[in-house]
Amino acid sequence: MNSTALDPVESQGTTGRQPQAAGVDAASGQHHVQFYDRDDHLYDVVAGYLGAGFEAGQPLVVIATEAHREAFCRLLEADGFHVAQARGEGRLTLLDARETLATFMVNGMPDWERFRSSVGGVLQACIARGGRAPIRAYGEMVDLLSKDGNPQAALRLEEYWNDLGKLYPFVLFCAYSMDGFASAEQRQQFESVCHVHTHVVPAEDFVGDSDPQALRRQISQLQQRSRALETELVRRHKLEQALKAREQELTDFLENAVEGLHWVGPDGTVLWANPAELALLGYTREEYIGHNIAEFHADPAVIEDMLDRLRRQETLKDFEARMRCKDGSIRHVLVSSNALFRDGEFIHTRCFTRDITDQHRLAEQLRAQNEDLQRTVRFSEMFVGILGHDLRNPVMGVSASASLLLRRFDNEAITKPARRIANSAERMSRMIDQLLDFTGIRLGQGLRLAKRRTDLAHICRTAVEEAEIAEKALPMEVVISGSPTGEWDVDRLTQMVCNLVSNAQAHGDTRVLLEVNGEDPRDVVLHVSNGGVIAPEVVASIFEPFRSGGERKGERSSGLGLGLYISEQIVLAHGGTISVASSSQAGTRFTIRLPRIAQNGAGAFRELELKDAV
Repeated sequence: MNSTALDPVESQGTTGRQPQAAGVDAASGQHHVQFYDRDDHLYDVVAGYLGAGFEAGQPLVVIATEAHREAFCRLLEADGFHVAQARGEGRLTLLDARETLATFMVNGMPDWERFRSSVGGVLQACIARGGRAPIRAYGEMVDLLSKDGNPQAALRLEEYWNDLGKLYPFVLFCAYSMDGFASAEQRQQFESVCHVHTHVVPAEDFVGDSDPQALRRQISQLQQRSRALETELVRRHKLEQALKAREQELTDFLENAVEGLHWVGPDGTVLWANPAELALLGYTREEYIGHNIAEFHADPAVIEDMLDRLRRQETLKDFEARMRCKDGSIRHVLVSSNALFRDGEFIHTRCFTRDITDQHRLAEQLRAQNEDLQRTVRFSEMFVGILGHDLRNPVMGVSASASLLLRRFDNEAITKPARRIANSAERMSRMIDQLLDFTGIRLGQGLRLAKRRTDLAHICRTAVEEAEIAEKALPMEVVISGSPTGEWDVDRLTQMVCNLVSNAQAHGDTRVLLEVNGEDPRDVVLHVSNGGVIAPEVVASIFEPFRSGGERKGERSSGLGLGLYISEQIVLAHGGTISVASSSQAGTRFTIRLPRIAQNGAGAFRELELKDAV
């Protein structure tokens, strides 16, 4: 009972159904299997098989699904057989395949004793009611087991049918859907099914022996498909091996990456983490994976914000957070993450965790050192301010004494050193004033303005007259246009213009030109120009304090490098602007724009970085 040869048989019935079914040899012990692609073909074949049994007066047993039983009965009625009468007389027994399976299945496998009692009992009842032997049986229980993914149970049940055939006279007709053997992996299962049957009937697309040439063509096509399938299997095996190797490489990359990696589900549960992540925080896999990620974050609001952003499909880059280690310590980390979505559903995040605890600790140390240094600089500035005030009185005494000598004596031996003393005292006085202004600005006191109606042209002429007294003074000219008057602090603007003129004298090589333009009803513009050239790298930082402007060869600086810085602060205090441009063709030009009514510019002072004052 284990032949697998194809056995198309002759039609012996008068039902008009498929000849393979109608002509099934009804000898006891025959075990046929029918493969099919379409239910309507199965209905036709089985109805022909059962119809032949009706005509032969044989008992019929059908174990099938409800839909199939109804279809078989409907076709038998259409062929003129009295189904209801046959059932009532016991000549036709209809059983549900799933319910019958339940009577003998134990732990997913058929039990022989229960099978013999259940199905054998049905066959015994048919024999007791009489009728021509053998019994014609049809069953779909093996097909159900195969579709359920339990092929071992299906084969075991086929073997039990064969064993049952040794006890009762019946011929069995089984049916399997070809969909159950669609993959190459099910080839062995298919061959095993064929092996346990005496007769194998192919699916409906097989031409049979009605046309030998067509049969040969079909066999040749099947051989070609088989060879192509074998080739495809070899190719797929190679692809699977390559894919498996790539998967192993990817797994190795993820598991052995030096950066911490983890996945978090939509509810915050940690789904996976690599060893670097676990080592960073000191947890075992069991202590970390399967727990909510919020348990390991020191700031609940931060992790909730991160998860909310990821749920909105945002990408996080270097998101700073604090994570709690197993030993209770805190790790500062940067998290870069986005989420995997599939068909709009949040699957899991893809998180990279980088430890920046050491960098964070170093930054805190530098911040503390910077604060200490700031306090030191503030103290130094206060000391400079106090020292400047204390130096002012002796310098004024020296200046007054030198002036007295110049007035009382006309002796060159006395007036010449007295004049040098007076010039030095004046230079020192300017330096002290600049130091006091700088210290006041750095201490947040700003520049106090005493505003009154002022003529900028008059201030410029006064500055030029004072500068022309100095030795080696360059030619100077003041050009006025419009009405250059406004509400300003006279002393501060005089200080600013004198600083610019002094700077132009020190760095120019032809003449100094002051252009005062008062034609704009809102602003007054002052240009201070000379023929000197300032290097581009100096222009970029020319208003920084303590910066030498690059004196001409053979000369030393007459100040502390605070003149242009103080000038800028004076302009800003008036709500104005100051800028500089320099080139070899046009020389150097400072441009000052002052609103006619000075604005409150105290908040516009340029803050110095620590390096400026050190």
